[in-house]
Amino acid sequence: MSLNRRFQKLRKMSPGEVRTRIGEGLYRWRERRRYRCQPAAKPTSAENLLRAAVAVVPGTRPEEIERLQREFPQVHQQMANRATATARKILSGKWALLGHPVDLRGDVDWHCDPRSEHRWPRTFYADVPLGSPTDETLDVKYVWELGRQQYVVDLARGWLFTGELRYAGRARELMLDWIDENPVYEGVHWTSALEVAMRAVSWLWTTASLAEWEGWHDGDLARIAASLTDHATYLENHLSFYSSPYNHLIGEAAGLYLIGTWMKQSGQSARWRRLGRQVLTEHGPRQFYADGFCVEQAVGYHFYTLGFMTLAVAAARTQREPLDGVEAAIRKAYRAAIAFRQPNGRWPAVGDLDSARAIPVYHDDFWNFDSLCTMGAVLFDDPKLRVAEASAGEEMYWLLGCSAVEKYNKLPETEPPKCVVLEDSGYAVAGQGGDWLLFDAGPLGDGLHADATPSTAHGHADTLQVLYCSAGKPLLLDAGMPFYVGPAEWMRHFRGPAAHNTLEIEEAAAARPAGRLDWTHVAARPRLNANLSDDVWLARGRAEWAPGVVVERNLLGLPGRGLWIADWIETDRPRHVRWFWQMPAGTLRDGSDATDTSCLLRGDDIVLATWADSLRIRLQVESPTKDSPIGLSALHYGSWSAGQRVCHEVDVANRALVVTYVGASPVPVEVTTRGHRVVCHVAQAGDGGSIGRVNWDGADEQCDADERITWRVSTGETQLVYVGGATAAPSDPDQTALTGAGDWPAFATELSACIVTNSDG
Repeated sequence: MSLNRRFQKLRKMSPGEVRTRIGEGLYRWRERRRYRCQPAAKPTSAENLLRAAVAVVPGTRPEEIERLQREFPQVHQQMANRATATARKILSGKWALLGHPVDLRGDVDWHCDPRSEHRWPRTFYADVPLGSPTDETLDVKYVWELGRQQYVVDLARGWLFTGELRYAGRARELMLDWIDENPVYEGVHWTSALEVAMRAVSWLWTTASLAEWEGWHDGDLARIAASLTDHATYLENHLSFYSSPYNHLIGEAAGLYLIGTWMKQSGQSARWRRLGRQVLTEHGPRQFYADGFCVEQAVGYHFYTLGFMTLAVAAARTQREPLDGVEAAIRKAYRAAIAFRQPNGRWPAVGDLDSARAIPVYHDDFWNFDSLCTMGAVLFDDPKLRVAEASAGEEMYWLLGCSAVEKYNKLPETEPPKCVVLEDSGYAVAGQGGDWLLFDAGPLGDGLHADATPSTAHGHADTLQVLYCSAGKPLLLDAGMPFYVGPAEWMRHFRGPAAHNTLEIEEAAAARPAGRLDWTHVAARPRLNANLSDDVWLARGRAEWAPGVVVERNLLGLPGRGLWIADWIETDRPRHVRWFWQMPAGTLRDGSDATDTSCLLRGDDIVLATWADSLRIRLQVESPTKDSPIGLSALHYGSWSAGQRVCHEVDVANRALVVTYVGASPVPVEVTTRGHRVVCHVAQAGDGGSIGRVNWDGADEQCDADERITWRVSTGETQLVYVGGATAAPSDPDQTALTGAGDWPAFATELSACIVTNSDG
């Protein structure tokens, strides 16, 4: 970071932050002195270590496993098959970390990146360089993932279900070898408090699973307890109050609380538990808006933070000291999370992702969070979190036992709300049958600055993005995020508007990139309005990205018909505007039907069409190349696949209205707002698949000049008029007020049919 940016950040620091950072520096100096002295590890009592671990992870009790097999044989068989298959992969050398194969059978070099084979120095942790200014491929996340040891939990579960000693023996060897090769304060695995916390959770679950194993050697548990003491001491002095007060701080506090709950034989455990509880109680609810979604504006990190807090809440209940304030916040967070579920049972890749799960339960599909949601359903006795087609999840069983599976099966099946408006986080989500819509008109993230002060955030510059599924098939996707260390142009692409379904205006942006994960000059949060009913979805997002530059995106969604997106643009001077649409590979065929002011692309039962208000449209259909990220889709860390991107370009002098349709069943639509009108019609494929013109009854009447938007829709037999806006109010007996999720005034009117012709236009 440049000196200027360091100064900018220093100016923004509160006196409390300055004091904390000075204190951290002084404590780090004391740690360096201890490291140089290399004191011998103090013996630590390991009495009841195994029994106490089982109390925190009660599903590992032999009687619970037996009951699961007896009463819920299908759930038991699924879990046993998964555990056995995973443990077998690990011992066969075919295990993958972040998609990269890792051989864990022989000696493991804990300080070596398993992907690049770069070796980090075994020196005082604060002196370990985590990156390289010249090597854009050096990613510390891979060696950190190795040090988290979540795969050791999988080995322990393999023994628990099969009784095969080789699984338990290798789990023991890997834990103890890590302890021997990573003394406290030495090397890359002590450079992040979050990594320290996650490793402690892995060891907790591993020892709980191996509590009945008879292969422990004398002194093994004492060595584990001594290292855990080092882990807890490190955590209590390295909590990320200011450096990363979001998922990092919550994960660290949860780890500290769990160690304190587990190691009650230690004289320091009460202090660890008290501090962890205090941080969770104070900072846990701050991770979510009042509507329940996380302030980091990223779906993956929402569930990551939620997982840590769930671990802490479950442990607190076993101690009969419930985290009341935290419980209320995460119940809302589960409710918000379920709203993002798509018709295909997966969640969208909104914001950054690192393919991490806080609870050490392996899932083949990272973006399926049904299992965690079933945990929330039982934890809070909430049928609205019960996904009809989802069976009881592993997280629920391990943390709550067989009684939770029984309780889950007895929860009534209730249909989750089809339409949800999360006003604080800025999302409108609607679903009906196989059609599904997500509209993002929220902030980029919490704690960001409108000036040149850089701040790290996991949110993307995806303001006004639309995600859309039709008939159960995803059509408009979020391109995701492939890595946190890579070519700068790739990082800017995946975090910027060009990898999202939004628009980009020349020299006007929602934020400016300032490094790998940093943003500066963040625009004011957009304004979201919505009225989402079962039959029609109306929404608007309004954003100001620069002085004199306003973007207003209006949506009309008709389940079974498609989605229309009307973008109103005001600019202080002529500017070039680009629209981006991210789609699955092969969605659209090459070749388009186009006029100067409209263009049409077709696929199998899919249409993407755009019309402009007297402006020339330029069209590009782009597929990935070897050296370009354009069109790529990255839904897992470290990997990506080919997709398809469509780009429309228009030069706007002052004001413009541009309308895009995506869906399978286009019908004629006329859009009017602020004195501008665009008429949209797609002729049937049998008529040549051309852009047609519609002659509307009363089409020559004066357009409204206020902020209302009017959509005229012809279904062939009738003409429906939808009006939305602050001044929209029924004034005629034929007008019907629309009531749905959101409080945006809107009404509908049914009129006579319109006349359609197929002339070009």
